[in-house]
Amino acid sequence: MTETEPAPDIAMWGASGSGKTAFLAALSIALNKAETNWKLVGENQASGVELIKLRNRLLDDRRFPDSTESLTYYNWLLIGPAEDQRQWWRPWRTQPGKAPRIRLDFLDPRGGLFAEPQASVDKEALVSSLVRSRGLIYMFDPDRESRVGDAFKHLDSALNEVAAQMLAGNAYADGKLPHHIAVCITKYDDPRVLTLADRWGFTEPDLSDELRIPRVAEDRAREFFHRLCRHGRNHNAEMILDLIETYFHKDRVKFFVTSSVGMYIDERYGQFDPDDFLNVIDDPNGGLMIRGPVRPINVMEPVIWLGGMLRPRSMRSG
Repeated sequence: MTETEPAPDIAMWGASGSGKTAFLAALSIALNKAETNWKLVGENQASGVELIKLRNRLLDDRRFPDSTESLTYYNWLLIGPAEDQRQWWRPWRTQPGKAPRIRLDFLDPRGGLFAEPQASVDKEALVSSLVRSRGLIYMFDPDRESRVGDAFKHLDSALNEVAAQMLAGNAYADGKLPHHIAVCITKYDDPRVLTLADRWGFTEPDLSDELRIPRVAEDRAREFFHRLCRHGRNHNAEMILDLIETYFHKDRVKFFVTSSVGMYIDERYGQFDPDDFLNVIDDPNGGLMIRGPVRPINVMEPVIWLGGMLRPRSMRSG
C-alpha cells in the first residue's frame, strides 16, 4: 500500500433499529462458525473487551445489544488464513505467506443521526468516517421501512454531505464516489421479510445446507432489495436503488440478504420448518429474547467481500 492510498477502513450506517449493533455482535460468531479460518480480534484492549461483550450478549444472555445512543468506535482486525506464495525464480516451490489483515474501523452512530435537522458533532464525525473509508456497509431494515418509511431520508442526507466533500473538486473526475458498498437487507429471519421473499418467488432451497434454510440467491438480492423498497411505506423509498447507483459505481455495489441471529431449528426435526422458524420472541419480562442458537446468515460475507476489495493488490490472490 502506498502512502497516498487510503487506509482500508469500513464504515457503516443505517436508520435507527436497522440492526447495526446486532450485526457487529454477530460478526465474530459467524466467523467462528464458518470454516474459512478468518477471525476477528480487537486492535486494542477496549475494542477487544467490547467485542467479547457484544458476542456474549447474543450467546449467553440471548438478548440483543442495547441500541446505540452515542457515537461508538470499534477498532478491529479481520485476520485471514495465510496464503502460500510462489517465488518467481523457483515457481515450483511455495513458501508460507503472511496472513491478510484488514483493519475494521467501525464507527457505529445512533440510527437517528441523519434525521436530526440540527448540526451535531456526531454527524460531522460520521460524515468524516464515510469520507475517509473506502468500504461501506449500508443497513436496510425492510420491517422498519414498511412501518416508518425513513430510509430514503437517512441515505439521501448522508450521501449529499459526503458528495459535497468528495465530488466538489477534481479528485474523482467520473463524478462517482470511490467506495465499495455492501447493501445489507437485514432481519431476513423476521416472518414479514421471509414471507415476502417467498411470496414474490425469491427463495429457493439451499441443497448444500443440511438445515435446508431457504435463501435468496446472490444474483437476485439486488432485485429483492428493489422490490422491498417499492413495498415501503414512503413512496420515496422507490428511489433508494437509483440513489445508490447514481453515487457509486455499479460494479462496486453488492447486495446481501442478512440475519444476525438466523432461523430457529427444532432439534427434533433438524431442518427448517416454515411453520416454526421464529428465533426472536417476546420476553415475558419485556423486550425481545433469542429463542434458539444464533446462526448468522450472510453476516461475515459482506465484510470479507469488502476486505478483499480493499486490501492491497499485492495481497490479493490471482
